[in-house]
Amino acid sequence: MARHIFQEAADAPDGRRIAAAALRNAGPLIEALRTRLPAQGRVLEVASGTGQHAVAFAEAFPALDWVPSDIDPGQRGSIEAWRRASGAANFAAPLAIDIAAPWPVETGSAQAVLAVNLLHLIPESALAPLFEGARAALGAGGRAIVYGPFLRAAGYASDGDRDFDAVLRARDPSIGYKSLEAVSGAAASAGFDPVAIDAMPANNLLLTFAAS
Repeated sequence: MARHIFQEAADAPDGRRIAAAALRNAGPLIEALRTRLPAQGRVLEVASGTGQHAVAFAEAFPALDWVPSDIDPGQRGSIEAWRRASGAANFAAPLAIDIAAPWPVETGSAQAVLAVNLLHLIPESALAPLFEGARAALGAGGRAIVYGPFLRAAGYASDGDRDFDAVLRARDPSIGYKSLEAVSGAAASAGFDPVAIDAMPANNLLLTFAAS
């Protein structure tokens, strides 16, 4: 099982969890994803968390079938609550996916796999199974897209990034920011080619890879 730390969120009476970070970055993510996601098909989102992003993405991309997932049953309950509140026809029920185990999806059934704010919350040893699982879920040309904070060649992008990484590693020494080189290497080993690196607000990056 791949462990990761869940972001703090408040619970609404109807079961929806609300994380402040998801409220801040949904808009910029949607704009960036307009040029990175396929025009149509199935998008598998791993570690969907509260479900706030999933519902925002499903509503922003009505031509895409959005399939959220999470390892945690509490988070899946929140995702389902957001799905019920939304009523979006292209928003599927959440899957239980442990990125370190075989994924319960048909081989080649997705056109894109998306992970938002996950990589800094999992051990580096989970990078390989993440991209291997994504490759199995995707057909040739399918895209794996990851978003979040990363280490650059020169280190941290800001003092705030350094401080946040220190907080993460104090909670669990096995997690923390991943270098672009480590992420790109894991993607390449799983059969992906680099497509783009998009700069995002708050020093975050959106990395896009294509299955070869």
